[in-house]
Amino acid sequence: MSVQLIPHPSGRSRNWYVRIYVPVEVQDLVGQEEVRRSTRTANRTEALAVGASIEAKLRAEWRQLAKTKANAHAPRDKPLPLTPAAIERICASRLADWAMTDDDRVTIGIDDEDEAKSKQHSATVSDDMRSVLARGPKSPDWNHVAEMATEYAEDMGHRVAPGDPLLPQFVRAFAQAERTAQEVIATRNDGRDASFPVPDAPGEKLSVMIDAYETHRKGVVDPKTVSKSVSIWRRLIAFLGDVALDDVTSNDIYRFFHDRLHAQTDNWSQGYVDGHAKRALREFFALARTQGRAHSENPLDRLETTPKLPKKEQEKRLKPRHPFTTEQLNTLFASAWYDLENNYLRGKMTTDLAGRYWCPLISTCHGLRVREVVQLVNSDFLFVDDVLLVTFQTELTGNDEDEDDDALPERKLKNTAARRTIPVHPRLCNLGLADFVRLMQTQHPPGTPMFPSAIPEPGGKNPVWGRAYEQAFLRHVRDKLGFGSGYGNHSFRHQLEDRVRDAQVTHGAWPAGLGEFLTGRHLPRAADRSIFREQSSAIEYGDGYSPARILRFVDQIGLEGVVFPPPYAKWLAREAA
Repeated sequence: MSVQLIPHPSGRSRNWYVRIYVPVEVQDLVGQEEVRRSTRTANRTEALAVGASIEAKLRAEWRQLAKTKANAHAPRDKPLPLTPAAIERICASRLADWAMTDDDRVTIGIDDEDEAKSKQHSATVSDDMRSVLARGPKSPDWNHVAEMATEYAEDMGHRVAPGDPLLPQFVRAFAQAERTAQEVIATRNDGRDASFPVPDAPGEKLSVMIDAYETHRKGVVDPKTVSKSVSIWRRLIAFLGDVALDDVTSNDIYRFFHDRLHAQTDNWSQGYVDGHAKRALREFFALARTQGRAHSENPLDRLETTPKLPKKEQEKRLKPRHPFTTEQLNTLFASAWYDLENNYLRGKMTTDLAGRYWCPLISTCHGLRVREVVQLVNSDFLFVDDVLLVTFQTELTGNDEDEDDDALPERKLKNTAARRTIPVHPRLCNLGLADFVRLMQTQHPPGTPMFPSAIPEPGGKNPVWGRAYEQAFLRHVRDKLGFGSGYGNHSFRHQLEDRVRDAQVTHGAWPAGLGEFLTGRHLPRAADRSIFREQSSAIEYGDGYSPARILRFVDQIGLEGVVFPPPYAKWLAREAA
């Protein structure tokens, strides 16, 4: 149990409050999703102790409510097999519950009548447990203690089957824990000091999975994806505490998602909870089970639903990605980004005029992902029968990877479909791209980056191509041009896909799969499936379309109404078009 302290909601009091989420199954009975109680102290250490006491009492009440409701209405969960670790964990929890309950009794104090009742209860329970431990299943108290043990286990989310082969072992362990607790209480009732021997819950903690997961995923997916998943796991630890892996229940996951959806800052969207967050947590627990660090069921497998935001709130949290309109492209090409007399840019983009000029234009004509354009090298281009081709690939042709001092960082593509060779749009050649490529190929060795600003700084932990351009361009369109959120480098890709669709409406449907091939997709967007021809699994075989033969289709991608900047040579010379 992890106590969550919060300040007074309105700030009128310095005292800490404890926030406790009501279990989903009794929210309809309690009438609210969370409860806040004052600890009546501004001392955080004291507040944690008081908060734990408050939470323990409320949860005891809610467990009873849930039990009553479950017996009356709800179908019971499937039994879970007992294991030695599960038995140890349940019994440790029982001792911890007794410790908390009796610590409260001692702290608050009791009168003569309560003291007499406590002594009588301890004596009776001790006798029952002694009988079970001495006589086993033949004890007249066996069935009573077995029922007590299995009910407590079910309260912890572990329903025990009546015929479980470890049930006798569990009942005896539970009886020993109960007898130990009553002996401590009896000692305290005699006025002597005694402590509960509460063992640590067995099993490894949540935190051990961070290094294990990073090792498991290293080199399989990009570091950003690993970091995002680890961040989710760390948030779970911050919410629950660094508890044992086997102690996490589906209700804990539900409460965690509820907290993230309703957080005051940095809250999650519904799609993020139902998508990446669920997948990441499921994978962490699956890895823990596979490596023998956890033995209970994966709590994500028992999470049959997630908390939901109202539809309007879900829509508000969506992060839309808008395509550039023709008017917006014209605004961009006429803006300070292309005004060399008004060079307001800073850093690498101040000197990398080629990247500044060509990256937006190539992205406009080919709808590239930002990493595809910034990591281009001169050997990615090839002239075949006067047709300029470009290959999007991760190999650095001609670059000597053995020379560590000169080695470039690894290039990456989103997926296998992104690797393709296509003809360069004629409009780009008219603007001078073919001449620029020839210059780069004659003056520099193969494997030389086309845009120097795209090369990551040496020594970085996770080097990313083109960060300087990516961030500068985003700030320009979002803030300088005032396009707002939803616009950025991805907007080139979305506008190009719209133009590919329009080209097929105007000129007729292209050969099956060609539209996806040009933009580096496996499948068309849902919005385009009524326009594009169906493609079969044949797209998975061979090298795709012959690049030179699809030039006429590329030329059909209309750019009517787009006012481009002057050709590259004139732009560099600061001449008018």
